[in-house]
Amino acid sequence: MIRRRLLRQRWLWPALCAAITLLAAPVVCAEQTLRELRAGYIHFPPIAYTDDNGNAQGTIIDLTNELAAMSGYRVKWVNYPINRIYRTLNTGDIDLWPGSPNVPALEGFTVESQPLGISVKLCAFALTRSPAVHSLTDLQDRSLITIRGYTYREQLRTLFSSNSRTPIVAPNNHAAMQLLLRGRADYLISYGHPMQEAMGDYALQGTRCHKLDEWPLVYVISRKNPHARQIAEQFDQAFQAYRQPDAAPQPLRGYPQSFATTP
Repeated sequence: MIRRRLLRQRWLWPALCAAITLLAAPVVCAEQTLRELRAGYIHFPPIAYTDDNGNAQGTIIDLTNELAAMSGYRVKWVNYPINRIYRTLNTGDIDLWPGSPNVPALEGFTVESQPLGISVKLCAFALTRSPAVHSLTDLQDRSLITIRGYTYREQLRTLFSSNSRTPIVAPNNHAAMQLLLRGRADYLISYGHPMQEAMGDYALQGTRCHKLDEWPLVYVISRKNPHARQIAEQFDQAFQAYRQPDAAPQPLRGYPQSFATTP
C-alpha cells in the first residue's frame, strides 16, 4: 500500500506542475508578445514629466501606455531635450514622440498619427499693466522671456531674430515667472499647461494669457522603424476605440501600468 501511495504521489507531482504551467502560460505569453517601442518625451508638466522615482508620468504618458498595450506594444520612455528628440527620431534611436505636428525639421524622416485629444496652447503671459496682445506684431520690439529647452513656432523664431531686444532665456517656468513679476520683461512666452502648473506652486496675481497659437498633439513616428506607418494606424485605431465609452474591453486594457511599460 505504501508503495502504491508513493507511485501515486510520483505521478501527481508532474501532473500538478503541468497544470500550474498551463495556467501561468497565458500571462507569460501575453507579456512576452508585447513588442517594445522606445518613446521620447520632454519635461512638459502635467502632460509629461519625470516623478521623484525617475518614472515617466503625465496625461500623454498614461494615454500612450494605454494605446500601446491595446495595440500589442510596451513602451520604454526616455526623457530628452527637444533637440535630442529630433536627432534620435532621425537616427531611429527612439521610435516615437508624442508631440507637435507638421514640424519642418522632422518632415523628411517621420510619419504622424491622427490628432489626439490633447492640445497645447502657446501664450504671451503678461501682468495686467502690459497692453493686450492681439497679434505677433504687438510683440515687436518688446522685452520678452522665453524658456530654455522649449521650441517655438517659425513665426515666433522670426520675431525673436528680428526683435531689437534679445529675449531673456529662463531655465524654467518658475524662474520665468519671477523675472516677469520683477519687471524684467513685458511678456513671458510659454505654454499653457506647464505655466498653470507653475502658477499653482508660485501664485502670481494678475497674470493673463494672450493666446498666440494652439494645436493638437500627435504621435510622431520615426521612419527608421520599418513598421512606422503600421504603428501610426494601430495607434489611430486604438485611440478611436479608447474614446468609445461603451466599447468592449480591449486586450490588455486595464492591466497594471508596469505590464505595458518597460522600466
